[in-house]
Order: sequence, then C-alpha cells, then structure tokens
Amino acid sequence: MDIVEDNVDENNDSLNEWSEFNIPEPILKALLEKGFTKPTVIQKLSLLPAILGRKDILGAAETGSGKTLAFGIPVLYGILECLKKAENGELDLDDDSDLEEEELDEEDPDSEDDGAVCVRAYTLKVDFEKPKHKLYALILTPTRELAMQVKNHLTDIAKYTNIKIAVITGGASLEKQEEALKKGPHIVVATPGRLWELLDQNEPHLSQVNNIRFLVIDETDRMLENAHFSELKQLLERINFDESKKKLRQNFVFSATLTLVHDPPKHIVEKSKKKNKPARFTPGQKLQKIISILGMTDPKVIDCSQQTVTAEKLLEARIFCSHEDKDHYLYYFLLRHPGRTIIFCNSIDCVLRLVKFLNILKLNPLGLHSSMNQKHRFQNLESFKKNSKAILIASDVAARGLDIPGIEHVVHYQVPKTSESYVHRSGRTARGTSEGLTLVLCDPLEMPDYNKLIRTLNRKRDLPEFPVEMHLFMAIKERVKVAHLIERVELHEKKSNSKINWFQRAARECDMIVDDPKIPKQRDIQEVADNRRFLKKKRSELNQLLAQKVTLQNISNRCISTTVLTDASKPVESNTSAVDLMKSVMAGKKDQLKRRMAKRLSQNKPLRRKAKKKRKVPSNIE
Repeated sequence: MDIVEDNVDENNDSLNEWSEFNIPEPILKALLEKGFTKPTVIQKLSLLPAILGRKDILGAAETGSGKTLAFGIPVLYGILECLKKAENGELDLDDDSDLEEEELDEEDPDSEDDGAVCVRAYTLKVDFEKPKHKLYALILTPTRELAMQVKNHLTDIAKYTNIKIAVITGGASLEKQEEALKKGPHIVVATPGRLWELLDQNEPHLSQVNNIRFLVIDETDRMLENAHFSELKQLLERINFDESKKKLRQNFVFSATLTLVHDPPKHIVEKSKKKNKPARFTPGQKLQKIISILGMTDPKVIDCSQQTVTAEKLLEARIFCSHEDKDHYLYYFLLRHPGRTIIFCNSIDCVLRLVKFLNILKLNPLGLHSSMNQKHRFQNLESFKKNSKAILIASDVAARGLDIPGIEHVVHYQVPKTSESYVHRSGRTARGTSEGLTLVLCDPLEMPDYNKLIRTLNRKRDLPEFPVEMHLFMAIKERVKVAHLIERVELHEKKSNSKINWFQRAARECDMIVDDPKIPKQRDIQEVADNRRFLKKKRSELNQLLAQKVTLQNISNRCISTTVLTDASKPVESNTSAVDLMKSVMAGKKDQLKRRMAKRLSQNKPLRRKAKKKRKVPSNIE
C-alpha cells in the first residue's frame, strides 16, 4: 500500500499534544490541516486504551466533544496496521473459505426404513463473486445525515492514506451504493435498514461482515430503540456467532446520553412494585445491558458527560406561555435575535405547519423531516449551512450528531418527550469551544413533560426565564394574528379542493357517474371568489404591517438606546445577542444573590432557607 508521506514540522507545538498517542504521520498531517491542534477530553481518554491497549471503548461525552475522532483515529490506525502486516505477509487478507463452500446433507433414497438413516455428504460450490478487498470496519448510525457526516469526517482525516470509505443509507440509489461496494471500501458507514437489505441480498463485499476487525455504533441508545433494534439485533447475532472472530474484533460504543436514565412510565412502575423489582435502571445497569447486547469484552468505560449532561458553554432558558401564544413568542425570538437557528418539533405535521406559517411571515424557513426524500433533505441542509441567519424547522431526524458550524440557537417549539431528545437537540449548538442558547417553549399541557425533564437532568433549579421586551412583543402580535387568518383560509381551500378531487378521482377509477346531490362535484364559485378576495386583502394588510417601523428600546448598561426596524420581515439588528442577553440575566441573578447574602450577614441572620409551614388540617376532617 502506498501512503503519502510528508514531513510534518517537528517544531510545531501542536505535535506535542498528539505525540503520546502514536498516531501515524499521514493521519496526523490531516488532523493539523483541519485545525485539530490538540485532542479533546474524550479523545485523550479514549486514544491510549484504544490504540496501544486495543481495548473495547464504551464512551459517554456531551454533544460536540469530538466523539467521531475518538473512534475514527483508532479505526484508521488499526486498518493501516493491518494493511502493513498484509504487505509483509504477516496477515492473510483472502481468508474467505467460509464463503466459498457449503455442505448439504441428503438422505439416501435407497436406504431401508429400519430406523437408521444413511446420509450422503455433498460439497456444493456456491457461485460467489469474491470480494475485491477486505472489509475491515463497520460504523452504524441511526440517521442518514449522521452517516454522511461521519463518512465525510473520516475521509478528511484519511486523505493521505489509501483507505477507502463508503456510505450506505436508505433514500439513496441502491444501484449506486452497490457500485460503491464493488470498489471494495475498507470502511462502510451505514444505517441499519439499508445495510440489512443489502446483506439479505448477499452483496459480496458486505458478506465479509462476519470477519470485520472494528465495529462502531454511534448514538448507541438511539440505535437500541425499537425502530432500529430488529435489524441491529439480527446483525449482531450474525457477527457474534463465531467466538474466535468475535475475540479479534474491537468495538466502539459512543453516545452523549449513554449514562442518562429517566423515570419509566407509570404502568411499568406499578408492575415493578408488585414484583418487588426496581423500575428504573441505574447508569451502571444500563451500561451492563449495552455491553451484554453488543457482546463487548471487558470494555474501557469512559464517562466525560457533565453532571448536567449538556455542553459546558450551552446557555439554557425557557418561556412559559399559552398554547395560542407559542407562535407569537417564536416569531418574536426569530425577529429579535437573528442567527442560524434550528426549531425542533415533536411531529412532522408540526414541522409542515410551522414552515407554512413562517413563510407567510416572509422568514423563509427550511424544513427537515424523515418523510422528505433524501435529495431534498441534503439540499435544505446545504442551504442552511450557507446562510448565517437561516432558520431550519426539523423533527428529531436532525437532533443526533449533525455538526453544522455556527448554529447559535436551538428552539424547542414543543417540549421533547424524553431527556435524551432534549440533550441531543440542544447539542446542535455550543459545539466545541462555541457558545449557544437552547430555548424551551412550554404551554400548560406540556408541564408534566417539562417537570419530568428537569428531574431526569438532575437540575436543582428550574431553567431561567428568557427575557422578553413586551413593547416589541405587543407590536408584532397583530402580524401573527393576520398570518394565522391567512393560514386558516389557505388550509380550508386546500382541504376543500382535496375533498372534491378525491371524489372525482374515485369516480373515474370506478368508471361511475356521481349523481348524489350530497357529494359536491365542484366548489361553489362564489365561495372561491370570496376566499380569494379575502386572502388578497389579508396579504396586503400583512405586507403593510411588515413594512411598518417598529421602535426597539434596548436597555444596556442602564442606558436606553433606540433601534428602528424599517423592514419588519427581516430580523432585528441588535448589538445584544440572545446568548449575551442570557449571560447578563444570569450575572444579574448572581449579583442579586450576593447582595441578599451580604445583607443577611450584616444583620447577623443565618444563611438558611425558611422552613415551609405545614398546613393545619381542620378538626372536623379525620
């Protein structure tokens, strides 16, 4: 194998940070070119046992902490070592004997029925296309976007080696992926569904999956959910069948929420009480279950996750509001605090509605959800990356692993159903050394989910309230009201047209003539005309509202400055970002607490909380 070798400047201080890990020079050169001058905490703790000790790694670290390189560098290092041994004749790359021959047992038809059976053994030569190269590593991810991102990341680091990497995901052309596999990639990054589909078709290169030397499962807790677990379970049963090959394999398991446990549903709790069993796993029990399922051998457990689970430079906030006011607060935030923002929803229907609603307000959002075709998903992601003030409205398909630089805000339009979702959604911002804000919009019906979230994340206090300038909030309410009217009428028009079209299409397919007066044959002309006039009027009214000047009073350092928004369809230009605003709020709370403590000390009062008085029970109640 030819490896491009260039001398890396030995005087470079950056080399000292990586030198202890015995990283090959081609990989080291690519790391420095990409700006990775020193390893992150999870990388420091993972690389030594993985590279020098060749241990299985089970790692937990907050989002944006560099988990991809924590498994990527050891895998690339291991493959380079295998290829070097193969060149020296120390390793057999063509050991495919288990793929070439099968024995079939057939009963002898001439044998007597005396209780004994004579069996003839036949050796069947299977018509099997021999793989071009050996498959060394398999990396599994829960989403297509994450698979593509991991592939691109590893390709950048392996650019000065001859290691080939392919990505296999659903939603893409099966023929193109089969062509990529025919080239014999050393590493395959895949989602479980498409991988199992190709394995089921006996794809030649993937047929070597039993012999892989490295297995990586990224975002493991998500991969073990029911949606993915059936294919993953079958795959693990296949590659763990041969104990001798299983012992040769190195496993890597990573996630931001690997040690996070939460309260189970009430029916599980009640069932567990009857059996005198604990309903909730401890972090250790959760890890042990993962180790057992994946067949890991004495793994090195590395837990770099914070006590708060979320990233260190992530600022968190919430807004309690009515369900009807959610759109008002969302529009206020996007208008007042421009920047690359992801808005997360719990359902695809909610994503579609918000895209429509914010388009009416001329904010030009992008959508991303699992029902979109793959081409459209990648197009929207690329558009989101290119615009520093872009807005992406997404389901949880975008919550895991996506590393898009410069995301300033994450807004939870609906409270996430699990703490894992909250952590992974919030992890799209404040990645690496950057700061970011995550904001939860919570209505009264979502309070149980919100309270459960706070408990699971081990927060001693509620999330701080995000400050809202009420004069601006009241000024934009009329715009949102008009936008809602337009949205409702457009939805009514769409449903009415869809209903009539359905009846007409069904009649044509059945070759029937519809004469029932209750079934409409076409829309009422007057109603259609009235709705068109109404929409035209309201759109004109909204355009006038968006063009009106809005005066913002920004209070900074106790001085009031005034900013005038001339085009209200564009974000408000402000000197104070949402992150800086929350930092000032938190600093103000700390100062207030210090003053309160100083006052108590000056009055010689003990620094303790007042005990809550117990309510007296009326004497007439037993």
